[in-house]
Amino acid sequence: MRLFSTTLLALSLLGTLPTACCSNPSPSTNSCQAPDETPSDPGSVQVTKLGSGELKAAGQTWPYQLLKLEVPGRAATYAQWFPPRKPGVSPVVMLTKPYDGITWTGEAVDAKWAARGSGLHPDDSEPHYGPGSSSIAYTPTTPELVAGEAFVYLFHDFGVLAVFGRFYAGGDLQNDRDDMNAGLRFLAQADHVDTTRIGVFGGSWGGYEALYAAADAPATVVPSVGVALSSLSDFAQEVDYVSRVVPSRVSDPVMRSRYQQFFEPYFRRIHATTGGDPGTPGSDYTRWTAAHLASTVQTPFLILHDDWDTLIPVEHTRALVAQAPQRFTSLYLQNLAAVKWNTLPPDHGPLLTQYGSVIITLSLGHLIVKLGAAEQPLLIPHAQGTVRAWLQGVRAAQEQGRDVSDVVPRLLELTDPRVQMFEASLGTLQPGAAFVAQEINAVWGTGFTDANVRSALAPGLPTP
Repeated sequence: MRLFSTTLLALSLLGTLPTACCSNPSPSTNSCQAPDETPSDPGSVQVTKLGSGELKAAGQTWPYQLLKLEVPGRAATYAQWFPPRKPGVSPVVMLTKPYDGITWTGEAVDAKWAARGSGLHPDDSEPHYGPGSSSIAYTPTTPELVAGEAFVYLFHDFGVLAVFGRFYAGGDLQNDRDDMNAGLRFLAQADHVDTTRIGVFGGSWGGYEALYAAADAPATVVPSVGVALSSLSDFAQEVDYVSRVVPSRVSDPVMRSRYQQFFEPYFRRIHATTGGDPGTPGSDYTRWTAAHLASTVQTPFLILHDDWDTLIPVEHTRALVAQAPQRFTSLYLQNLAAVKWNTLPPDHGPLLTQYGSVIITLSLGHLIVKLGAAEQPLLIPHAQGTVRAWLQGVRAAQEQGRDVSDVVPRLLELTDPRVQMFEASLGTLQPGAAFVAQEINAVWGTGFTDANVRSALAPGLPTP
């Protein structure tokens, strides 16, 4: 359940490529290997600094630390931490990173996977692996790449905590959930963190980690805003979808086999936590459903979902939103034709790929507008022409009679008086309100201006 990275668009913010370096790189792994075994705080989570480095961009420098987080009775969690640089307290964004392969932990499992390199490999670090088990994809990352992804937030003087779930290292659902909880526990005791302005962001399996991190958040560090892309929210529904719904829709045996092979590693991790399929003796999904999230999550979440998602069907997000609309807000990418199940491969949907940069623009806009200070200039990156292309698709859906009421709230966020839209290839800055008026006018033929676009959009999108 992999998703695109936000790195490239984040790097575009100033039209320059930030550089990051470790202060103590290991020649063999190009990672930071200078363990400091003295915990920085022996409280609810023990923190050990394993390395450090810095990101240099736009004439500025942001230091970071590579951390081992230990909560008693749990496996260790690993994170990359960019502490806020400003005096006082600052917002923080926690990035959930389920798949990124890291090399600086000192654990044998990470060294093993790093030696294998990028690609498909046997899922043999997972304890329930055996004959007939599927392989999984491994994608190595470096502190430098994570620093590039963090740059857009760092530029706004936010702190950033990237928490690594290490799917390849084995474990189960609870282990992933514990990793994210350890990250929030760390933020509860870290210096200079404004605990009233914490954001959390993740996609696909990382979207699950973001949602359930919020469900488990300690009372002092409940995230104030969350964004989840194509997120898995209900594991009982997901098992039913793969086991019953997919076979009812997909008649091609080759395509059916692709689904089964893809989901097999996920089912092993799900069953290791829940005890089996829903309804089987001894199984328990009470803490792994939309109902659980609706009753526990206090964080307002924006969830973006392609309605042709064949990995995590959009119906799951619709069901979650219906249970707690005051907490969960959606934006649906609507394909105009009917999904062709026998030809569409297991994927998060074609529009999520086609409009990937738009999704990141809207996600960043949501997070940064919610977390930014009242008078702070906010720069939101976008790629030339992509928002207009997306809006043309929205208008086509509107002409088919589809409900597109979820679009205007996202556009209104970009019209916030603090927002400047930045286009890297042209090096241009434009007030958000002027940008939105320009794009709406080009698609609907209206004559909105930066002065009236907010009031003009209040009733909804223009009529085609």
